Amino acid sequence: MAAFNIQSDSNNSVSSLKNLYLFLNDFKNFHQILPHDKVENFVYSEQECSFSIKGITPMRITRHAETPFSQIVFKSEGLAKFNFTLIASFIGEPDLPGQCQIELNGDLNPFILAMAEKSLKALVNTMSQKLAQLNLSNHEN
Repeated sequence: MAAFNIQSDSNNSVSSLKNLYLFLNDFKNFHQILPHDKVENFVYSEQECSFSIKGITPMRITRHAETPFSQIVFKSEGLAKFNFTLIASFIGEPDLPGQCQIELNGDLNPFILAMAEKSLKALVNTMSQKLAQLNLSNHEN
């Protein structure tokens, strides 16, 4: 297995970091930052969400740790060949717009990693861009 760390570009947010944090901390909203053309069968509960990325095995994600208004750490569950940690970071003052970044860490077979790395980079960049572009001025949690 080969360890990997893939970071998105940092994106300037439209909304306050506090609103983005609260939004993403609710699994019912997680699908809004995923690439809609590649995700199927999105299901959520208070503790987790699950979905399939076309051509890849279904995955389940749980919240692992959080630092209020600055970071949420999600972990994959139940995947034999692809376990990962997904970190959403909110950089700046909580009550103001700031920067969003998504990071993906895990272990993969080196051959599979070489084939999947470009797609994984595109995934984290899409997620970070979608999160940053959300206009949550009226969002309440």
